[in-house]
Amino acid sequence: MSNQLSDLEIVQRDIEALHLGNLKTVEFDINLPAEGKNGSQITWVSKDDRWIDGSGKVHQPEYGKGDRVVPLTAIVQSGEESLRKVFEVKILEEKNSVQVEKIFPVYIKQEAGKVFYLPSVVSIQTVSGDIIAHAVTWRGGEQRNYSEAGEKKVAGNLTDTLYEVEAVIQIGDSIEEAVAREQQLNAVPAQKVHLQGASLLKTAQDRRLQFLLTVDDDQMLYNFRKAAGLDTGKAPAMVGWDSEDSLLKGHTTGHYLSALALCHAATGNEEIHHKLAYMIGELNKVQLAFEADERYHYGFISAYSEEQFDLLEVYTRYPEIWAPYYTLHKILAGLLDGYHLAGIGLALTIADKLGDWIYNRLSVLPHEQLKKMWSMYIAGEFGGINESLAELFTYTHKEQHILAAKLFDNDRLFFPMIQQVDALGAMHANQHIPQVVGAFKIFEATRENKYYDISRFFWESVVNAHIYSIGGTGEGEMFKQPYKIGAHLTEHTAETCASYNMLKLTKQLYMYEKDVTYMDYYERTMLNHILSSTDHEGLGASTYFMPTLPGGKKGYDEENSCCHGTGLENHFKYTEAIYFEDADSLYVNLFVSSAIEDGEKGLQVVQSVPDVFTGELEITIGKLTRTHLKVRKPYWHQGQVLACVNGTQVQAVEEHGYLVLSRQWSKGDQVSLKFNPQLRLEITPDQAGIASVAFGPYILAAISPQKEYYELPVHEGNIAEQFERVANSNRFIFKAQKLEFAPLAEINHEHYHLYIKTL
Repeated sequence: MSNQLSDLEIVQRDIEALHLGNLKTVEFDINLPAEGKNGSQITWVSKDDRWIDGSGKVHQPEYGKGDRVVPLTAIVQSGEESLRKVFEVKILEEKNSVQVEKIFPVYIKQEAGKVFYLPSVVSIQTVSGDIIAHAVTWRGGEQRNYSEAGEKKVAGNLTDTLYEVEAVIQIGDSIEEAVAREQQLNAVPAQKVHLQGASLLKTAQDRRLQFLLTVDDDQMLYNFRKAAGLDTGKAPAMVGWDSEDSLLKGHTTGHYLSALALCHAATGNEEIHHKLAYMIGELNKVQLAFEADERYHYGFISAYSEEQFDLLEVYTRYPEIWAPYYTLHKILAGLLDGYHLAGIGLALTIADKLGDWIYNRLSVLPHEQLKKMWSMYIAGEFGGINESLAELFTYTHKEQHILAAKLFDNDRLFFPMIQQVDALGAMHANQHIPQVVGAFKIFEATRENKYYDISRFFWESVVNAHIYSIGGTGEGEMFKQPYKIGAHLTEHTAETCASYNMLKLTKQLYMYEKDVTYMDYYERTMLNHILSSTDHEGLGASTYFMPTLPGGKKGYDEENSCCHGTGLENHFKYTEAIYFEDADSLYVNLFVSSAIEDGEKGLQVVQSVPDVFTGELEITIGKLTRTHLKVRKPYWHQGQVLACVNGTQVQAVEEHGYLVLSRQWSKGDQVSLKFNPQLRLEITPDQAGIASVAFGPYILAAISPQKEYYELPVHEGNIAEQFERVANSNRFIFKAQKLEFAPLAEINHEHYHLYIKTL
């Protein structure tokens, strides 16, 4: 019969007859026919091969990641004729197969007569030893209000399991507040500190300055103008994650605003300030155009419509939407940087209205809806918008802005931190680090100690158990279980964005804790990860991941990814944490050739550090009205410190990790310090035979394309004799194999080994 049909009729009849069965609850592979009933040829194309491919093989999303609806297209062809038919395939997430060894206790204190919510997650330990956060379903719901003081108990189950959970709630007439924490130190403002000399840091900053000067501002405005119905002129469209068909467009423009503001603060370049003022002026026109359009709510500004925000509220999954509040955070943060760092008042006007838009939209949503939105993989990612809203509150003093910041509280992250449990394993690292930066900013705005405690425990968890030797964290963007470092040395480790945000959190905590441990980590990460993340050609490119596998090679990203965005900012932040001060002391925390010029505060100081690192530094006083000069004693120092003032050796007092030199300082006074760096091994916590080689603050990488680990007969007792230093450089040679080791920041396109095996 088919011989009597035309090719078109064959195709039409075969499409009509094509049936795949139930596609609404798919858990197994689908049999996709390659031939129609009348002899046509059928090929299949999936819109998302992660969940189902063209062969019909199904990959269910992990439990908790949600179901996925994937369009699957049949291309039916006979001769020259072909037609298409699209099937919507709903792939169910995997069943909850968790096996629980322990549920961590849930203790809550609350005030009588006040509405509160039970946590939507609890911390558990599985039979395999993993510690994770797991959703919980409470009998009677999450909202509670108890009028009488006393102990209450509430029962529930781990969601989608039979495991029972109990919360013990202590209701009191009032909640006893912990002792108020006070900020102990202030950072010397970035506008008052400038890099000097020809260091790697200054070179990286200069390259990035020259790159920013070449950026087409109108291109950065293209998506915003188009979304608001304004003329885009002759500007080219954006590319990569900001291309016209991208659902994340607009985020790079936010980073660009921040980069311009940071650059102007660090360099004083007036052309950069002019570019920033132009950008903010044009974004004001965009916001006004949205306001004039009745389809939009007051205060909205973005590079796309409000549709993604609407879809998030009905729990639409990624990749149908892509983190709309994440993108909005970058825009809001850029505006606030333009105001705070560059003094452009119009930026605050725009941000103020945007803060109102966020509050007006989210404050009417039920608590449970917000929790579900923020728990959604990628779609619900919101960056550090809670940080920006809390910062906005400090400028506007509008209660709705700090209330909006708290609407982003994420139980999945925050409650394990309240429990003092490291349940970070399997969490998306840079989705959650900015949320903690935001928690700290909420603490600063409200003095609610729980946000401080969350931030500090999170920092301790990450730095003590989740970082590579360069200070970066995460593999494939995800936190792994604590202390699992040597087991995860791959191509996709240490996302640059994660370190960018960890340094923000580190600085915040340091100013309250005044503990050198924070600055030890800051130094490690700034010099070994952030400084290593930029291309050497000045193309504005940055690493996304920093490979840690043998023979790895940096890949520099120019395609407007998240790490490209933070990379625009990173190299203007080097001066942020060098110097801090209080009423009677100047603190020198990072050893970087730089100068403070703040005559009004009595601070005119120059620090000089040789490019070839020896552990020596010199500080020249122009003006210092503080009595005490306090210099961090670094973790990598061995033995005695040699300290001299005006050429005369002095005994520096050691105090809480600092070397303290005290006197009435005069113009021209010179302080020289000689620390003693040594070659050492930094061993991974889970693999005793895998280590990085380090010298002073620098992690050294072996330069080689070899794909297997180098097995070197080194240990702490013999490492110094096994290596020799290359003259006039920061490089070393492992003598037995003539293998060169260099600071990671000096390596550009060469293959390298960040870790070796020791014998």
